[in-house]
Amino acid sequence: MDTLAPLLTEREPGRQWSVPAAQTTPSWSEPLLGELNSQEKVRRSQSEPLLGAVLHKCIECRELPNLDDGELKRGLGSVELTLLGVGACIGSGIFVMTGMEARVAGPSVGLAFCFAAASSVFNGFCYAELSSRLPISGSAYLYAYCMFGELPAMVVVANQLLDYHIGAATISRSIAAYVGEALMATGLPLHECFIECQPNPDWPWFSVSLGAPLVLLGVTSIVAGGAKSSAAVTSVMTVVKLGIVVLVILVGTRMVDTSRWLPFFPYGMSATLQAAATLNYAFVGYDVIANAAEESKNPQRDIPLAIVGALTICAVLYLIVCMVLCGMQTFNEISSAAPLSSAFIAYDMVWVASVINVGAFFGMATGLVAGLYGQSRVYFALARDDLAPSMLKQPNLCASWCGGVAAFLAAFCNLTLLASMLNIGVLLAYSSTAASILRINKARIPSEEKNWREFFKSESFLILSVLALAMLVARGDDIVPGSSRVAGALLVCDILWASFSRTYSSCPSGAFHCPGVPFTPLVAISANVYLGAQLSWHAWARLAVVSVIVTVAVGVLVVRDIESKDERKVAICKTVHAAAKAAGTKPGVCHACEEAAATVPEDKEV
Repeated sequence: MDTLAPLLTEREPGRQWSVPAAQTTPSWSEPLLGELNSQEKVRRSQSEPLLGAVLHKCIECRELPNLDDGELKRGLGSVELTLLGVGACIGSGIFVMTGMEARVAGPSVGLAFCFAAASSVFNGFCYAELSSRLPISGSAYLYAYCMFGELPAMVVVANQLLDYHIGAATISRSIAAYVGEALMATGLPLHECFIECQPNPDWPWFSVSLGAPLVLLGVTSIVAGGAKSSAAVTSVMTVVKLGIVVLVILVGTRMVDTSRWLPFFPYGMSATLQAAATLNYAFVGYDVIANAAEESKNPQRDIPLAIVGALTICAVLYLIVCMVLCGMQTFNEISSAAPLSSAFIAYDMVWVASVINVGAFFGMATGLVAGLYGQSRVYFALARDDLAPSMLKQPNLCASWCGGVAAFLAAFCNLTLLASMLNIGVLLAYSSTAASILRINKARIPSEEKNWREFFKSESFLILSVLALAMLVARGDDIVPGSSRVAGALLVCDILWASFSRTYSSCPSGAFHCPGVPFTPLVAISANVYLGAQLSWHAWARLAVVSVIVTVAVGVLVVRDIESKDERKVAICKTVHAAAKAAGTKPGVCHACEEAAATVPEDKEV
């Protein structure tokens, strides 16, 4: 160790460094980065200088990430995180999507919300464990990188960020519409393009909105102010919004006619499930909470509590509001643009409609703040791992970039067409996170896959089989009538067999442990795939195109500089350990350093 200390001090004078002692037996047998077993790839020869250089890179561990790496201050508690999640969920979902999906599913739209919420609860438990064990920014991207490698992580994050950008642009246009209508109601003349106009009908993908970029400018300035300012603004608006939702429930209950709830499934269960696939996007709040892990005061306790709390609050409110709405009006009379306010106007309660419009504005605004905040932290993590421009290591520039991309889409794109591609990236991120739970809690996965016989016993085969069966459950009847039921039975057997025959016990003490592993993550994967299968072909085409582009781009970059890829792996390992130490947690997964140290000959001191 004495031989490495001068080298480390020489790189950054005045900085205190610590080097872990070599361990011959790692305390946790699952490597954080499976690909980091590639000592052979990095060690081009057995020469002593190169071996020393590799060990030098792998063994050094910093106390904290330095300012060049980027570091976020921890100042968010469980209440702020919960309100951040609720703020992200209770927005357009409750003020707009209730009416849109009520026309699709009828009175069973409340049940569709419950299906989407159940899927989100299983996913939420997966996020809760991983965010408590890996308490740094990055969320699904970080988990996929650590468990599956760089290429899968980049495919996941590219599709997820595209969903976030389109979603932010869509919400900003809705806010601009509310503001524009309110200004015109006062007699102020506005150009039609302030809300939306289409200058050239021959260009269906092109439309102009002058108000949406202004909305994003204001929201971006809030997010650029930091986590505390974002949380403060979100908390105030969320409390106001929840008060308005409670008002809607209390006043609307008096006009409910339960006979309007029948028939409960006017278009069948398939329509309800199709609505659930779309409504799943209304529960993206817990992903925003996971992205705030690096800014949480106590991520092991606060992140799981906030995720479960936010999902529970939102699910209950969605269900009650849907039942009240479908009881006030027949489902085919509900407005798809402004369902709640229109329902009260029908009962000559204009004052309630005005209050609802204020709540809708706050709801969409908090959702936009939370969405921009979450995606800015993903870009921050990418920049810290040298997978995005280094300027994005500054959170305020991250927020400006995210707001700029959303503003461009909102200003010039037909978001009605882009919205048909939404949600596939989010579902992909959820599925990869659930799969990460299986890999992170199962030991010695790489050694299980040395031959085909062992591969069929591995977690990779289990995940692939669940994916295939869930897809057949959703679309099997379109190929062979009756095959969906067979696939459903096989899927249940597969999940139950894995639950009773496999042991997952690698979660370190003190960290939040996802309950019911492997049942919970397997159900989450199945639900995500099933919901994804209900989306339009535009969404799947977009997924395929983006994935191919990312695969080619990553392949070219890796071929050009494979050593930088190995350095990124080690850098992520060090960042996880440093952030965990700062938060007082134990990730229990980052053993790249121990494995490197274990390769040193016993007669040589490290």
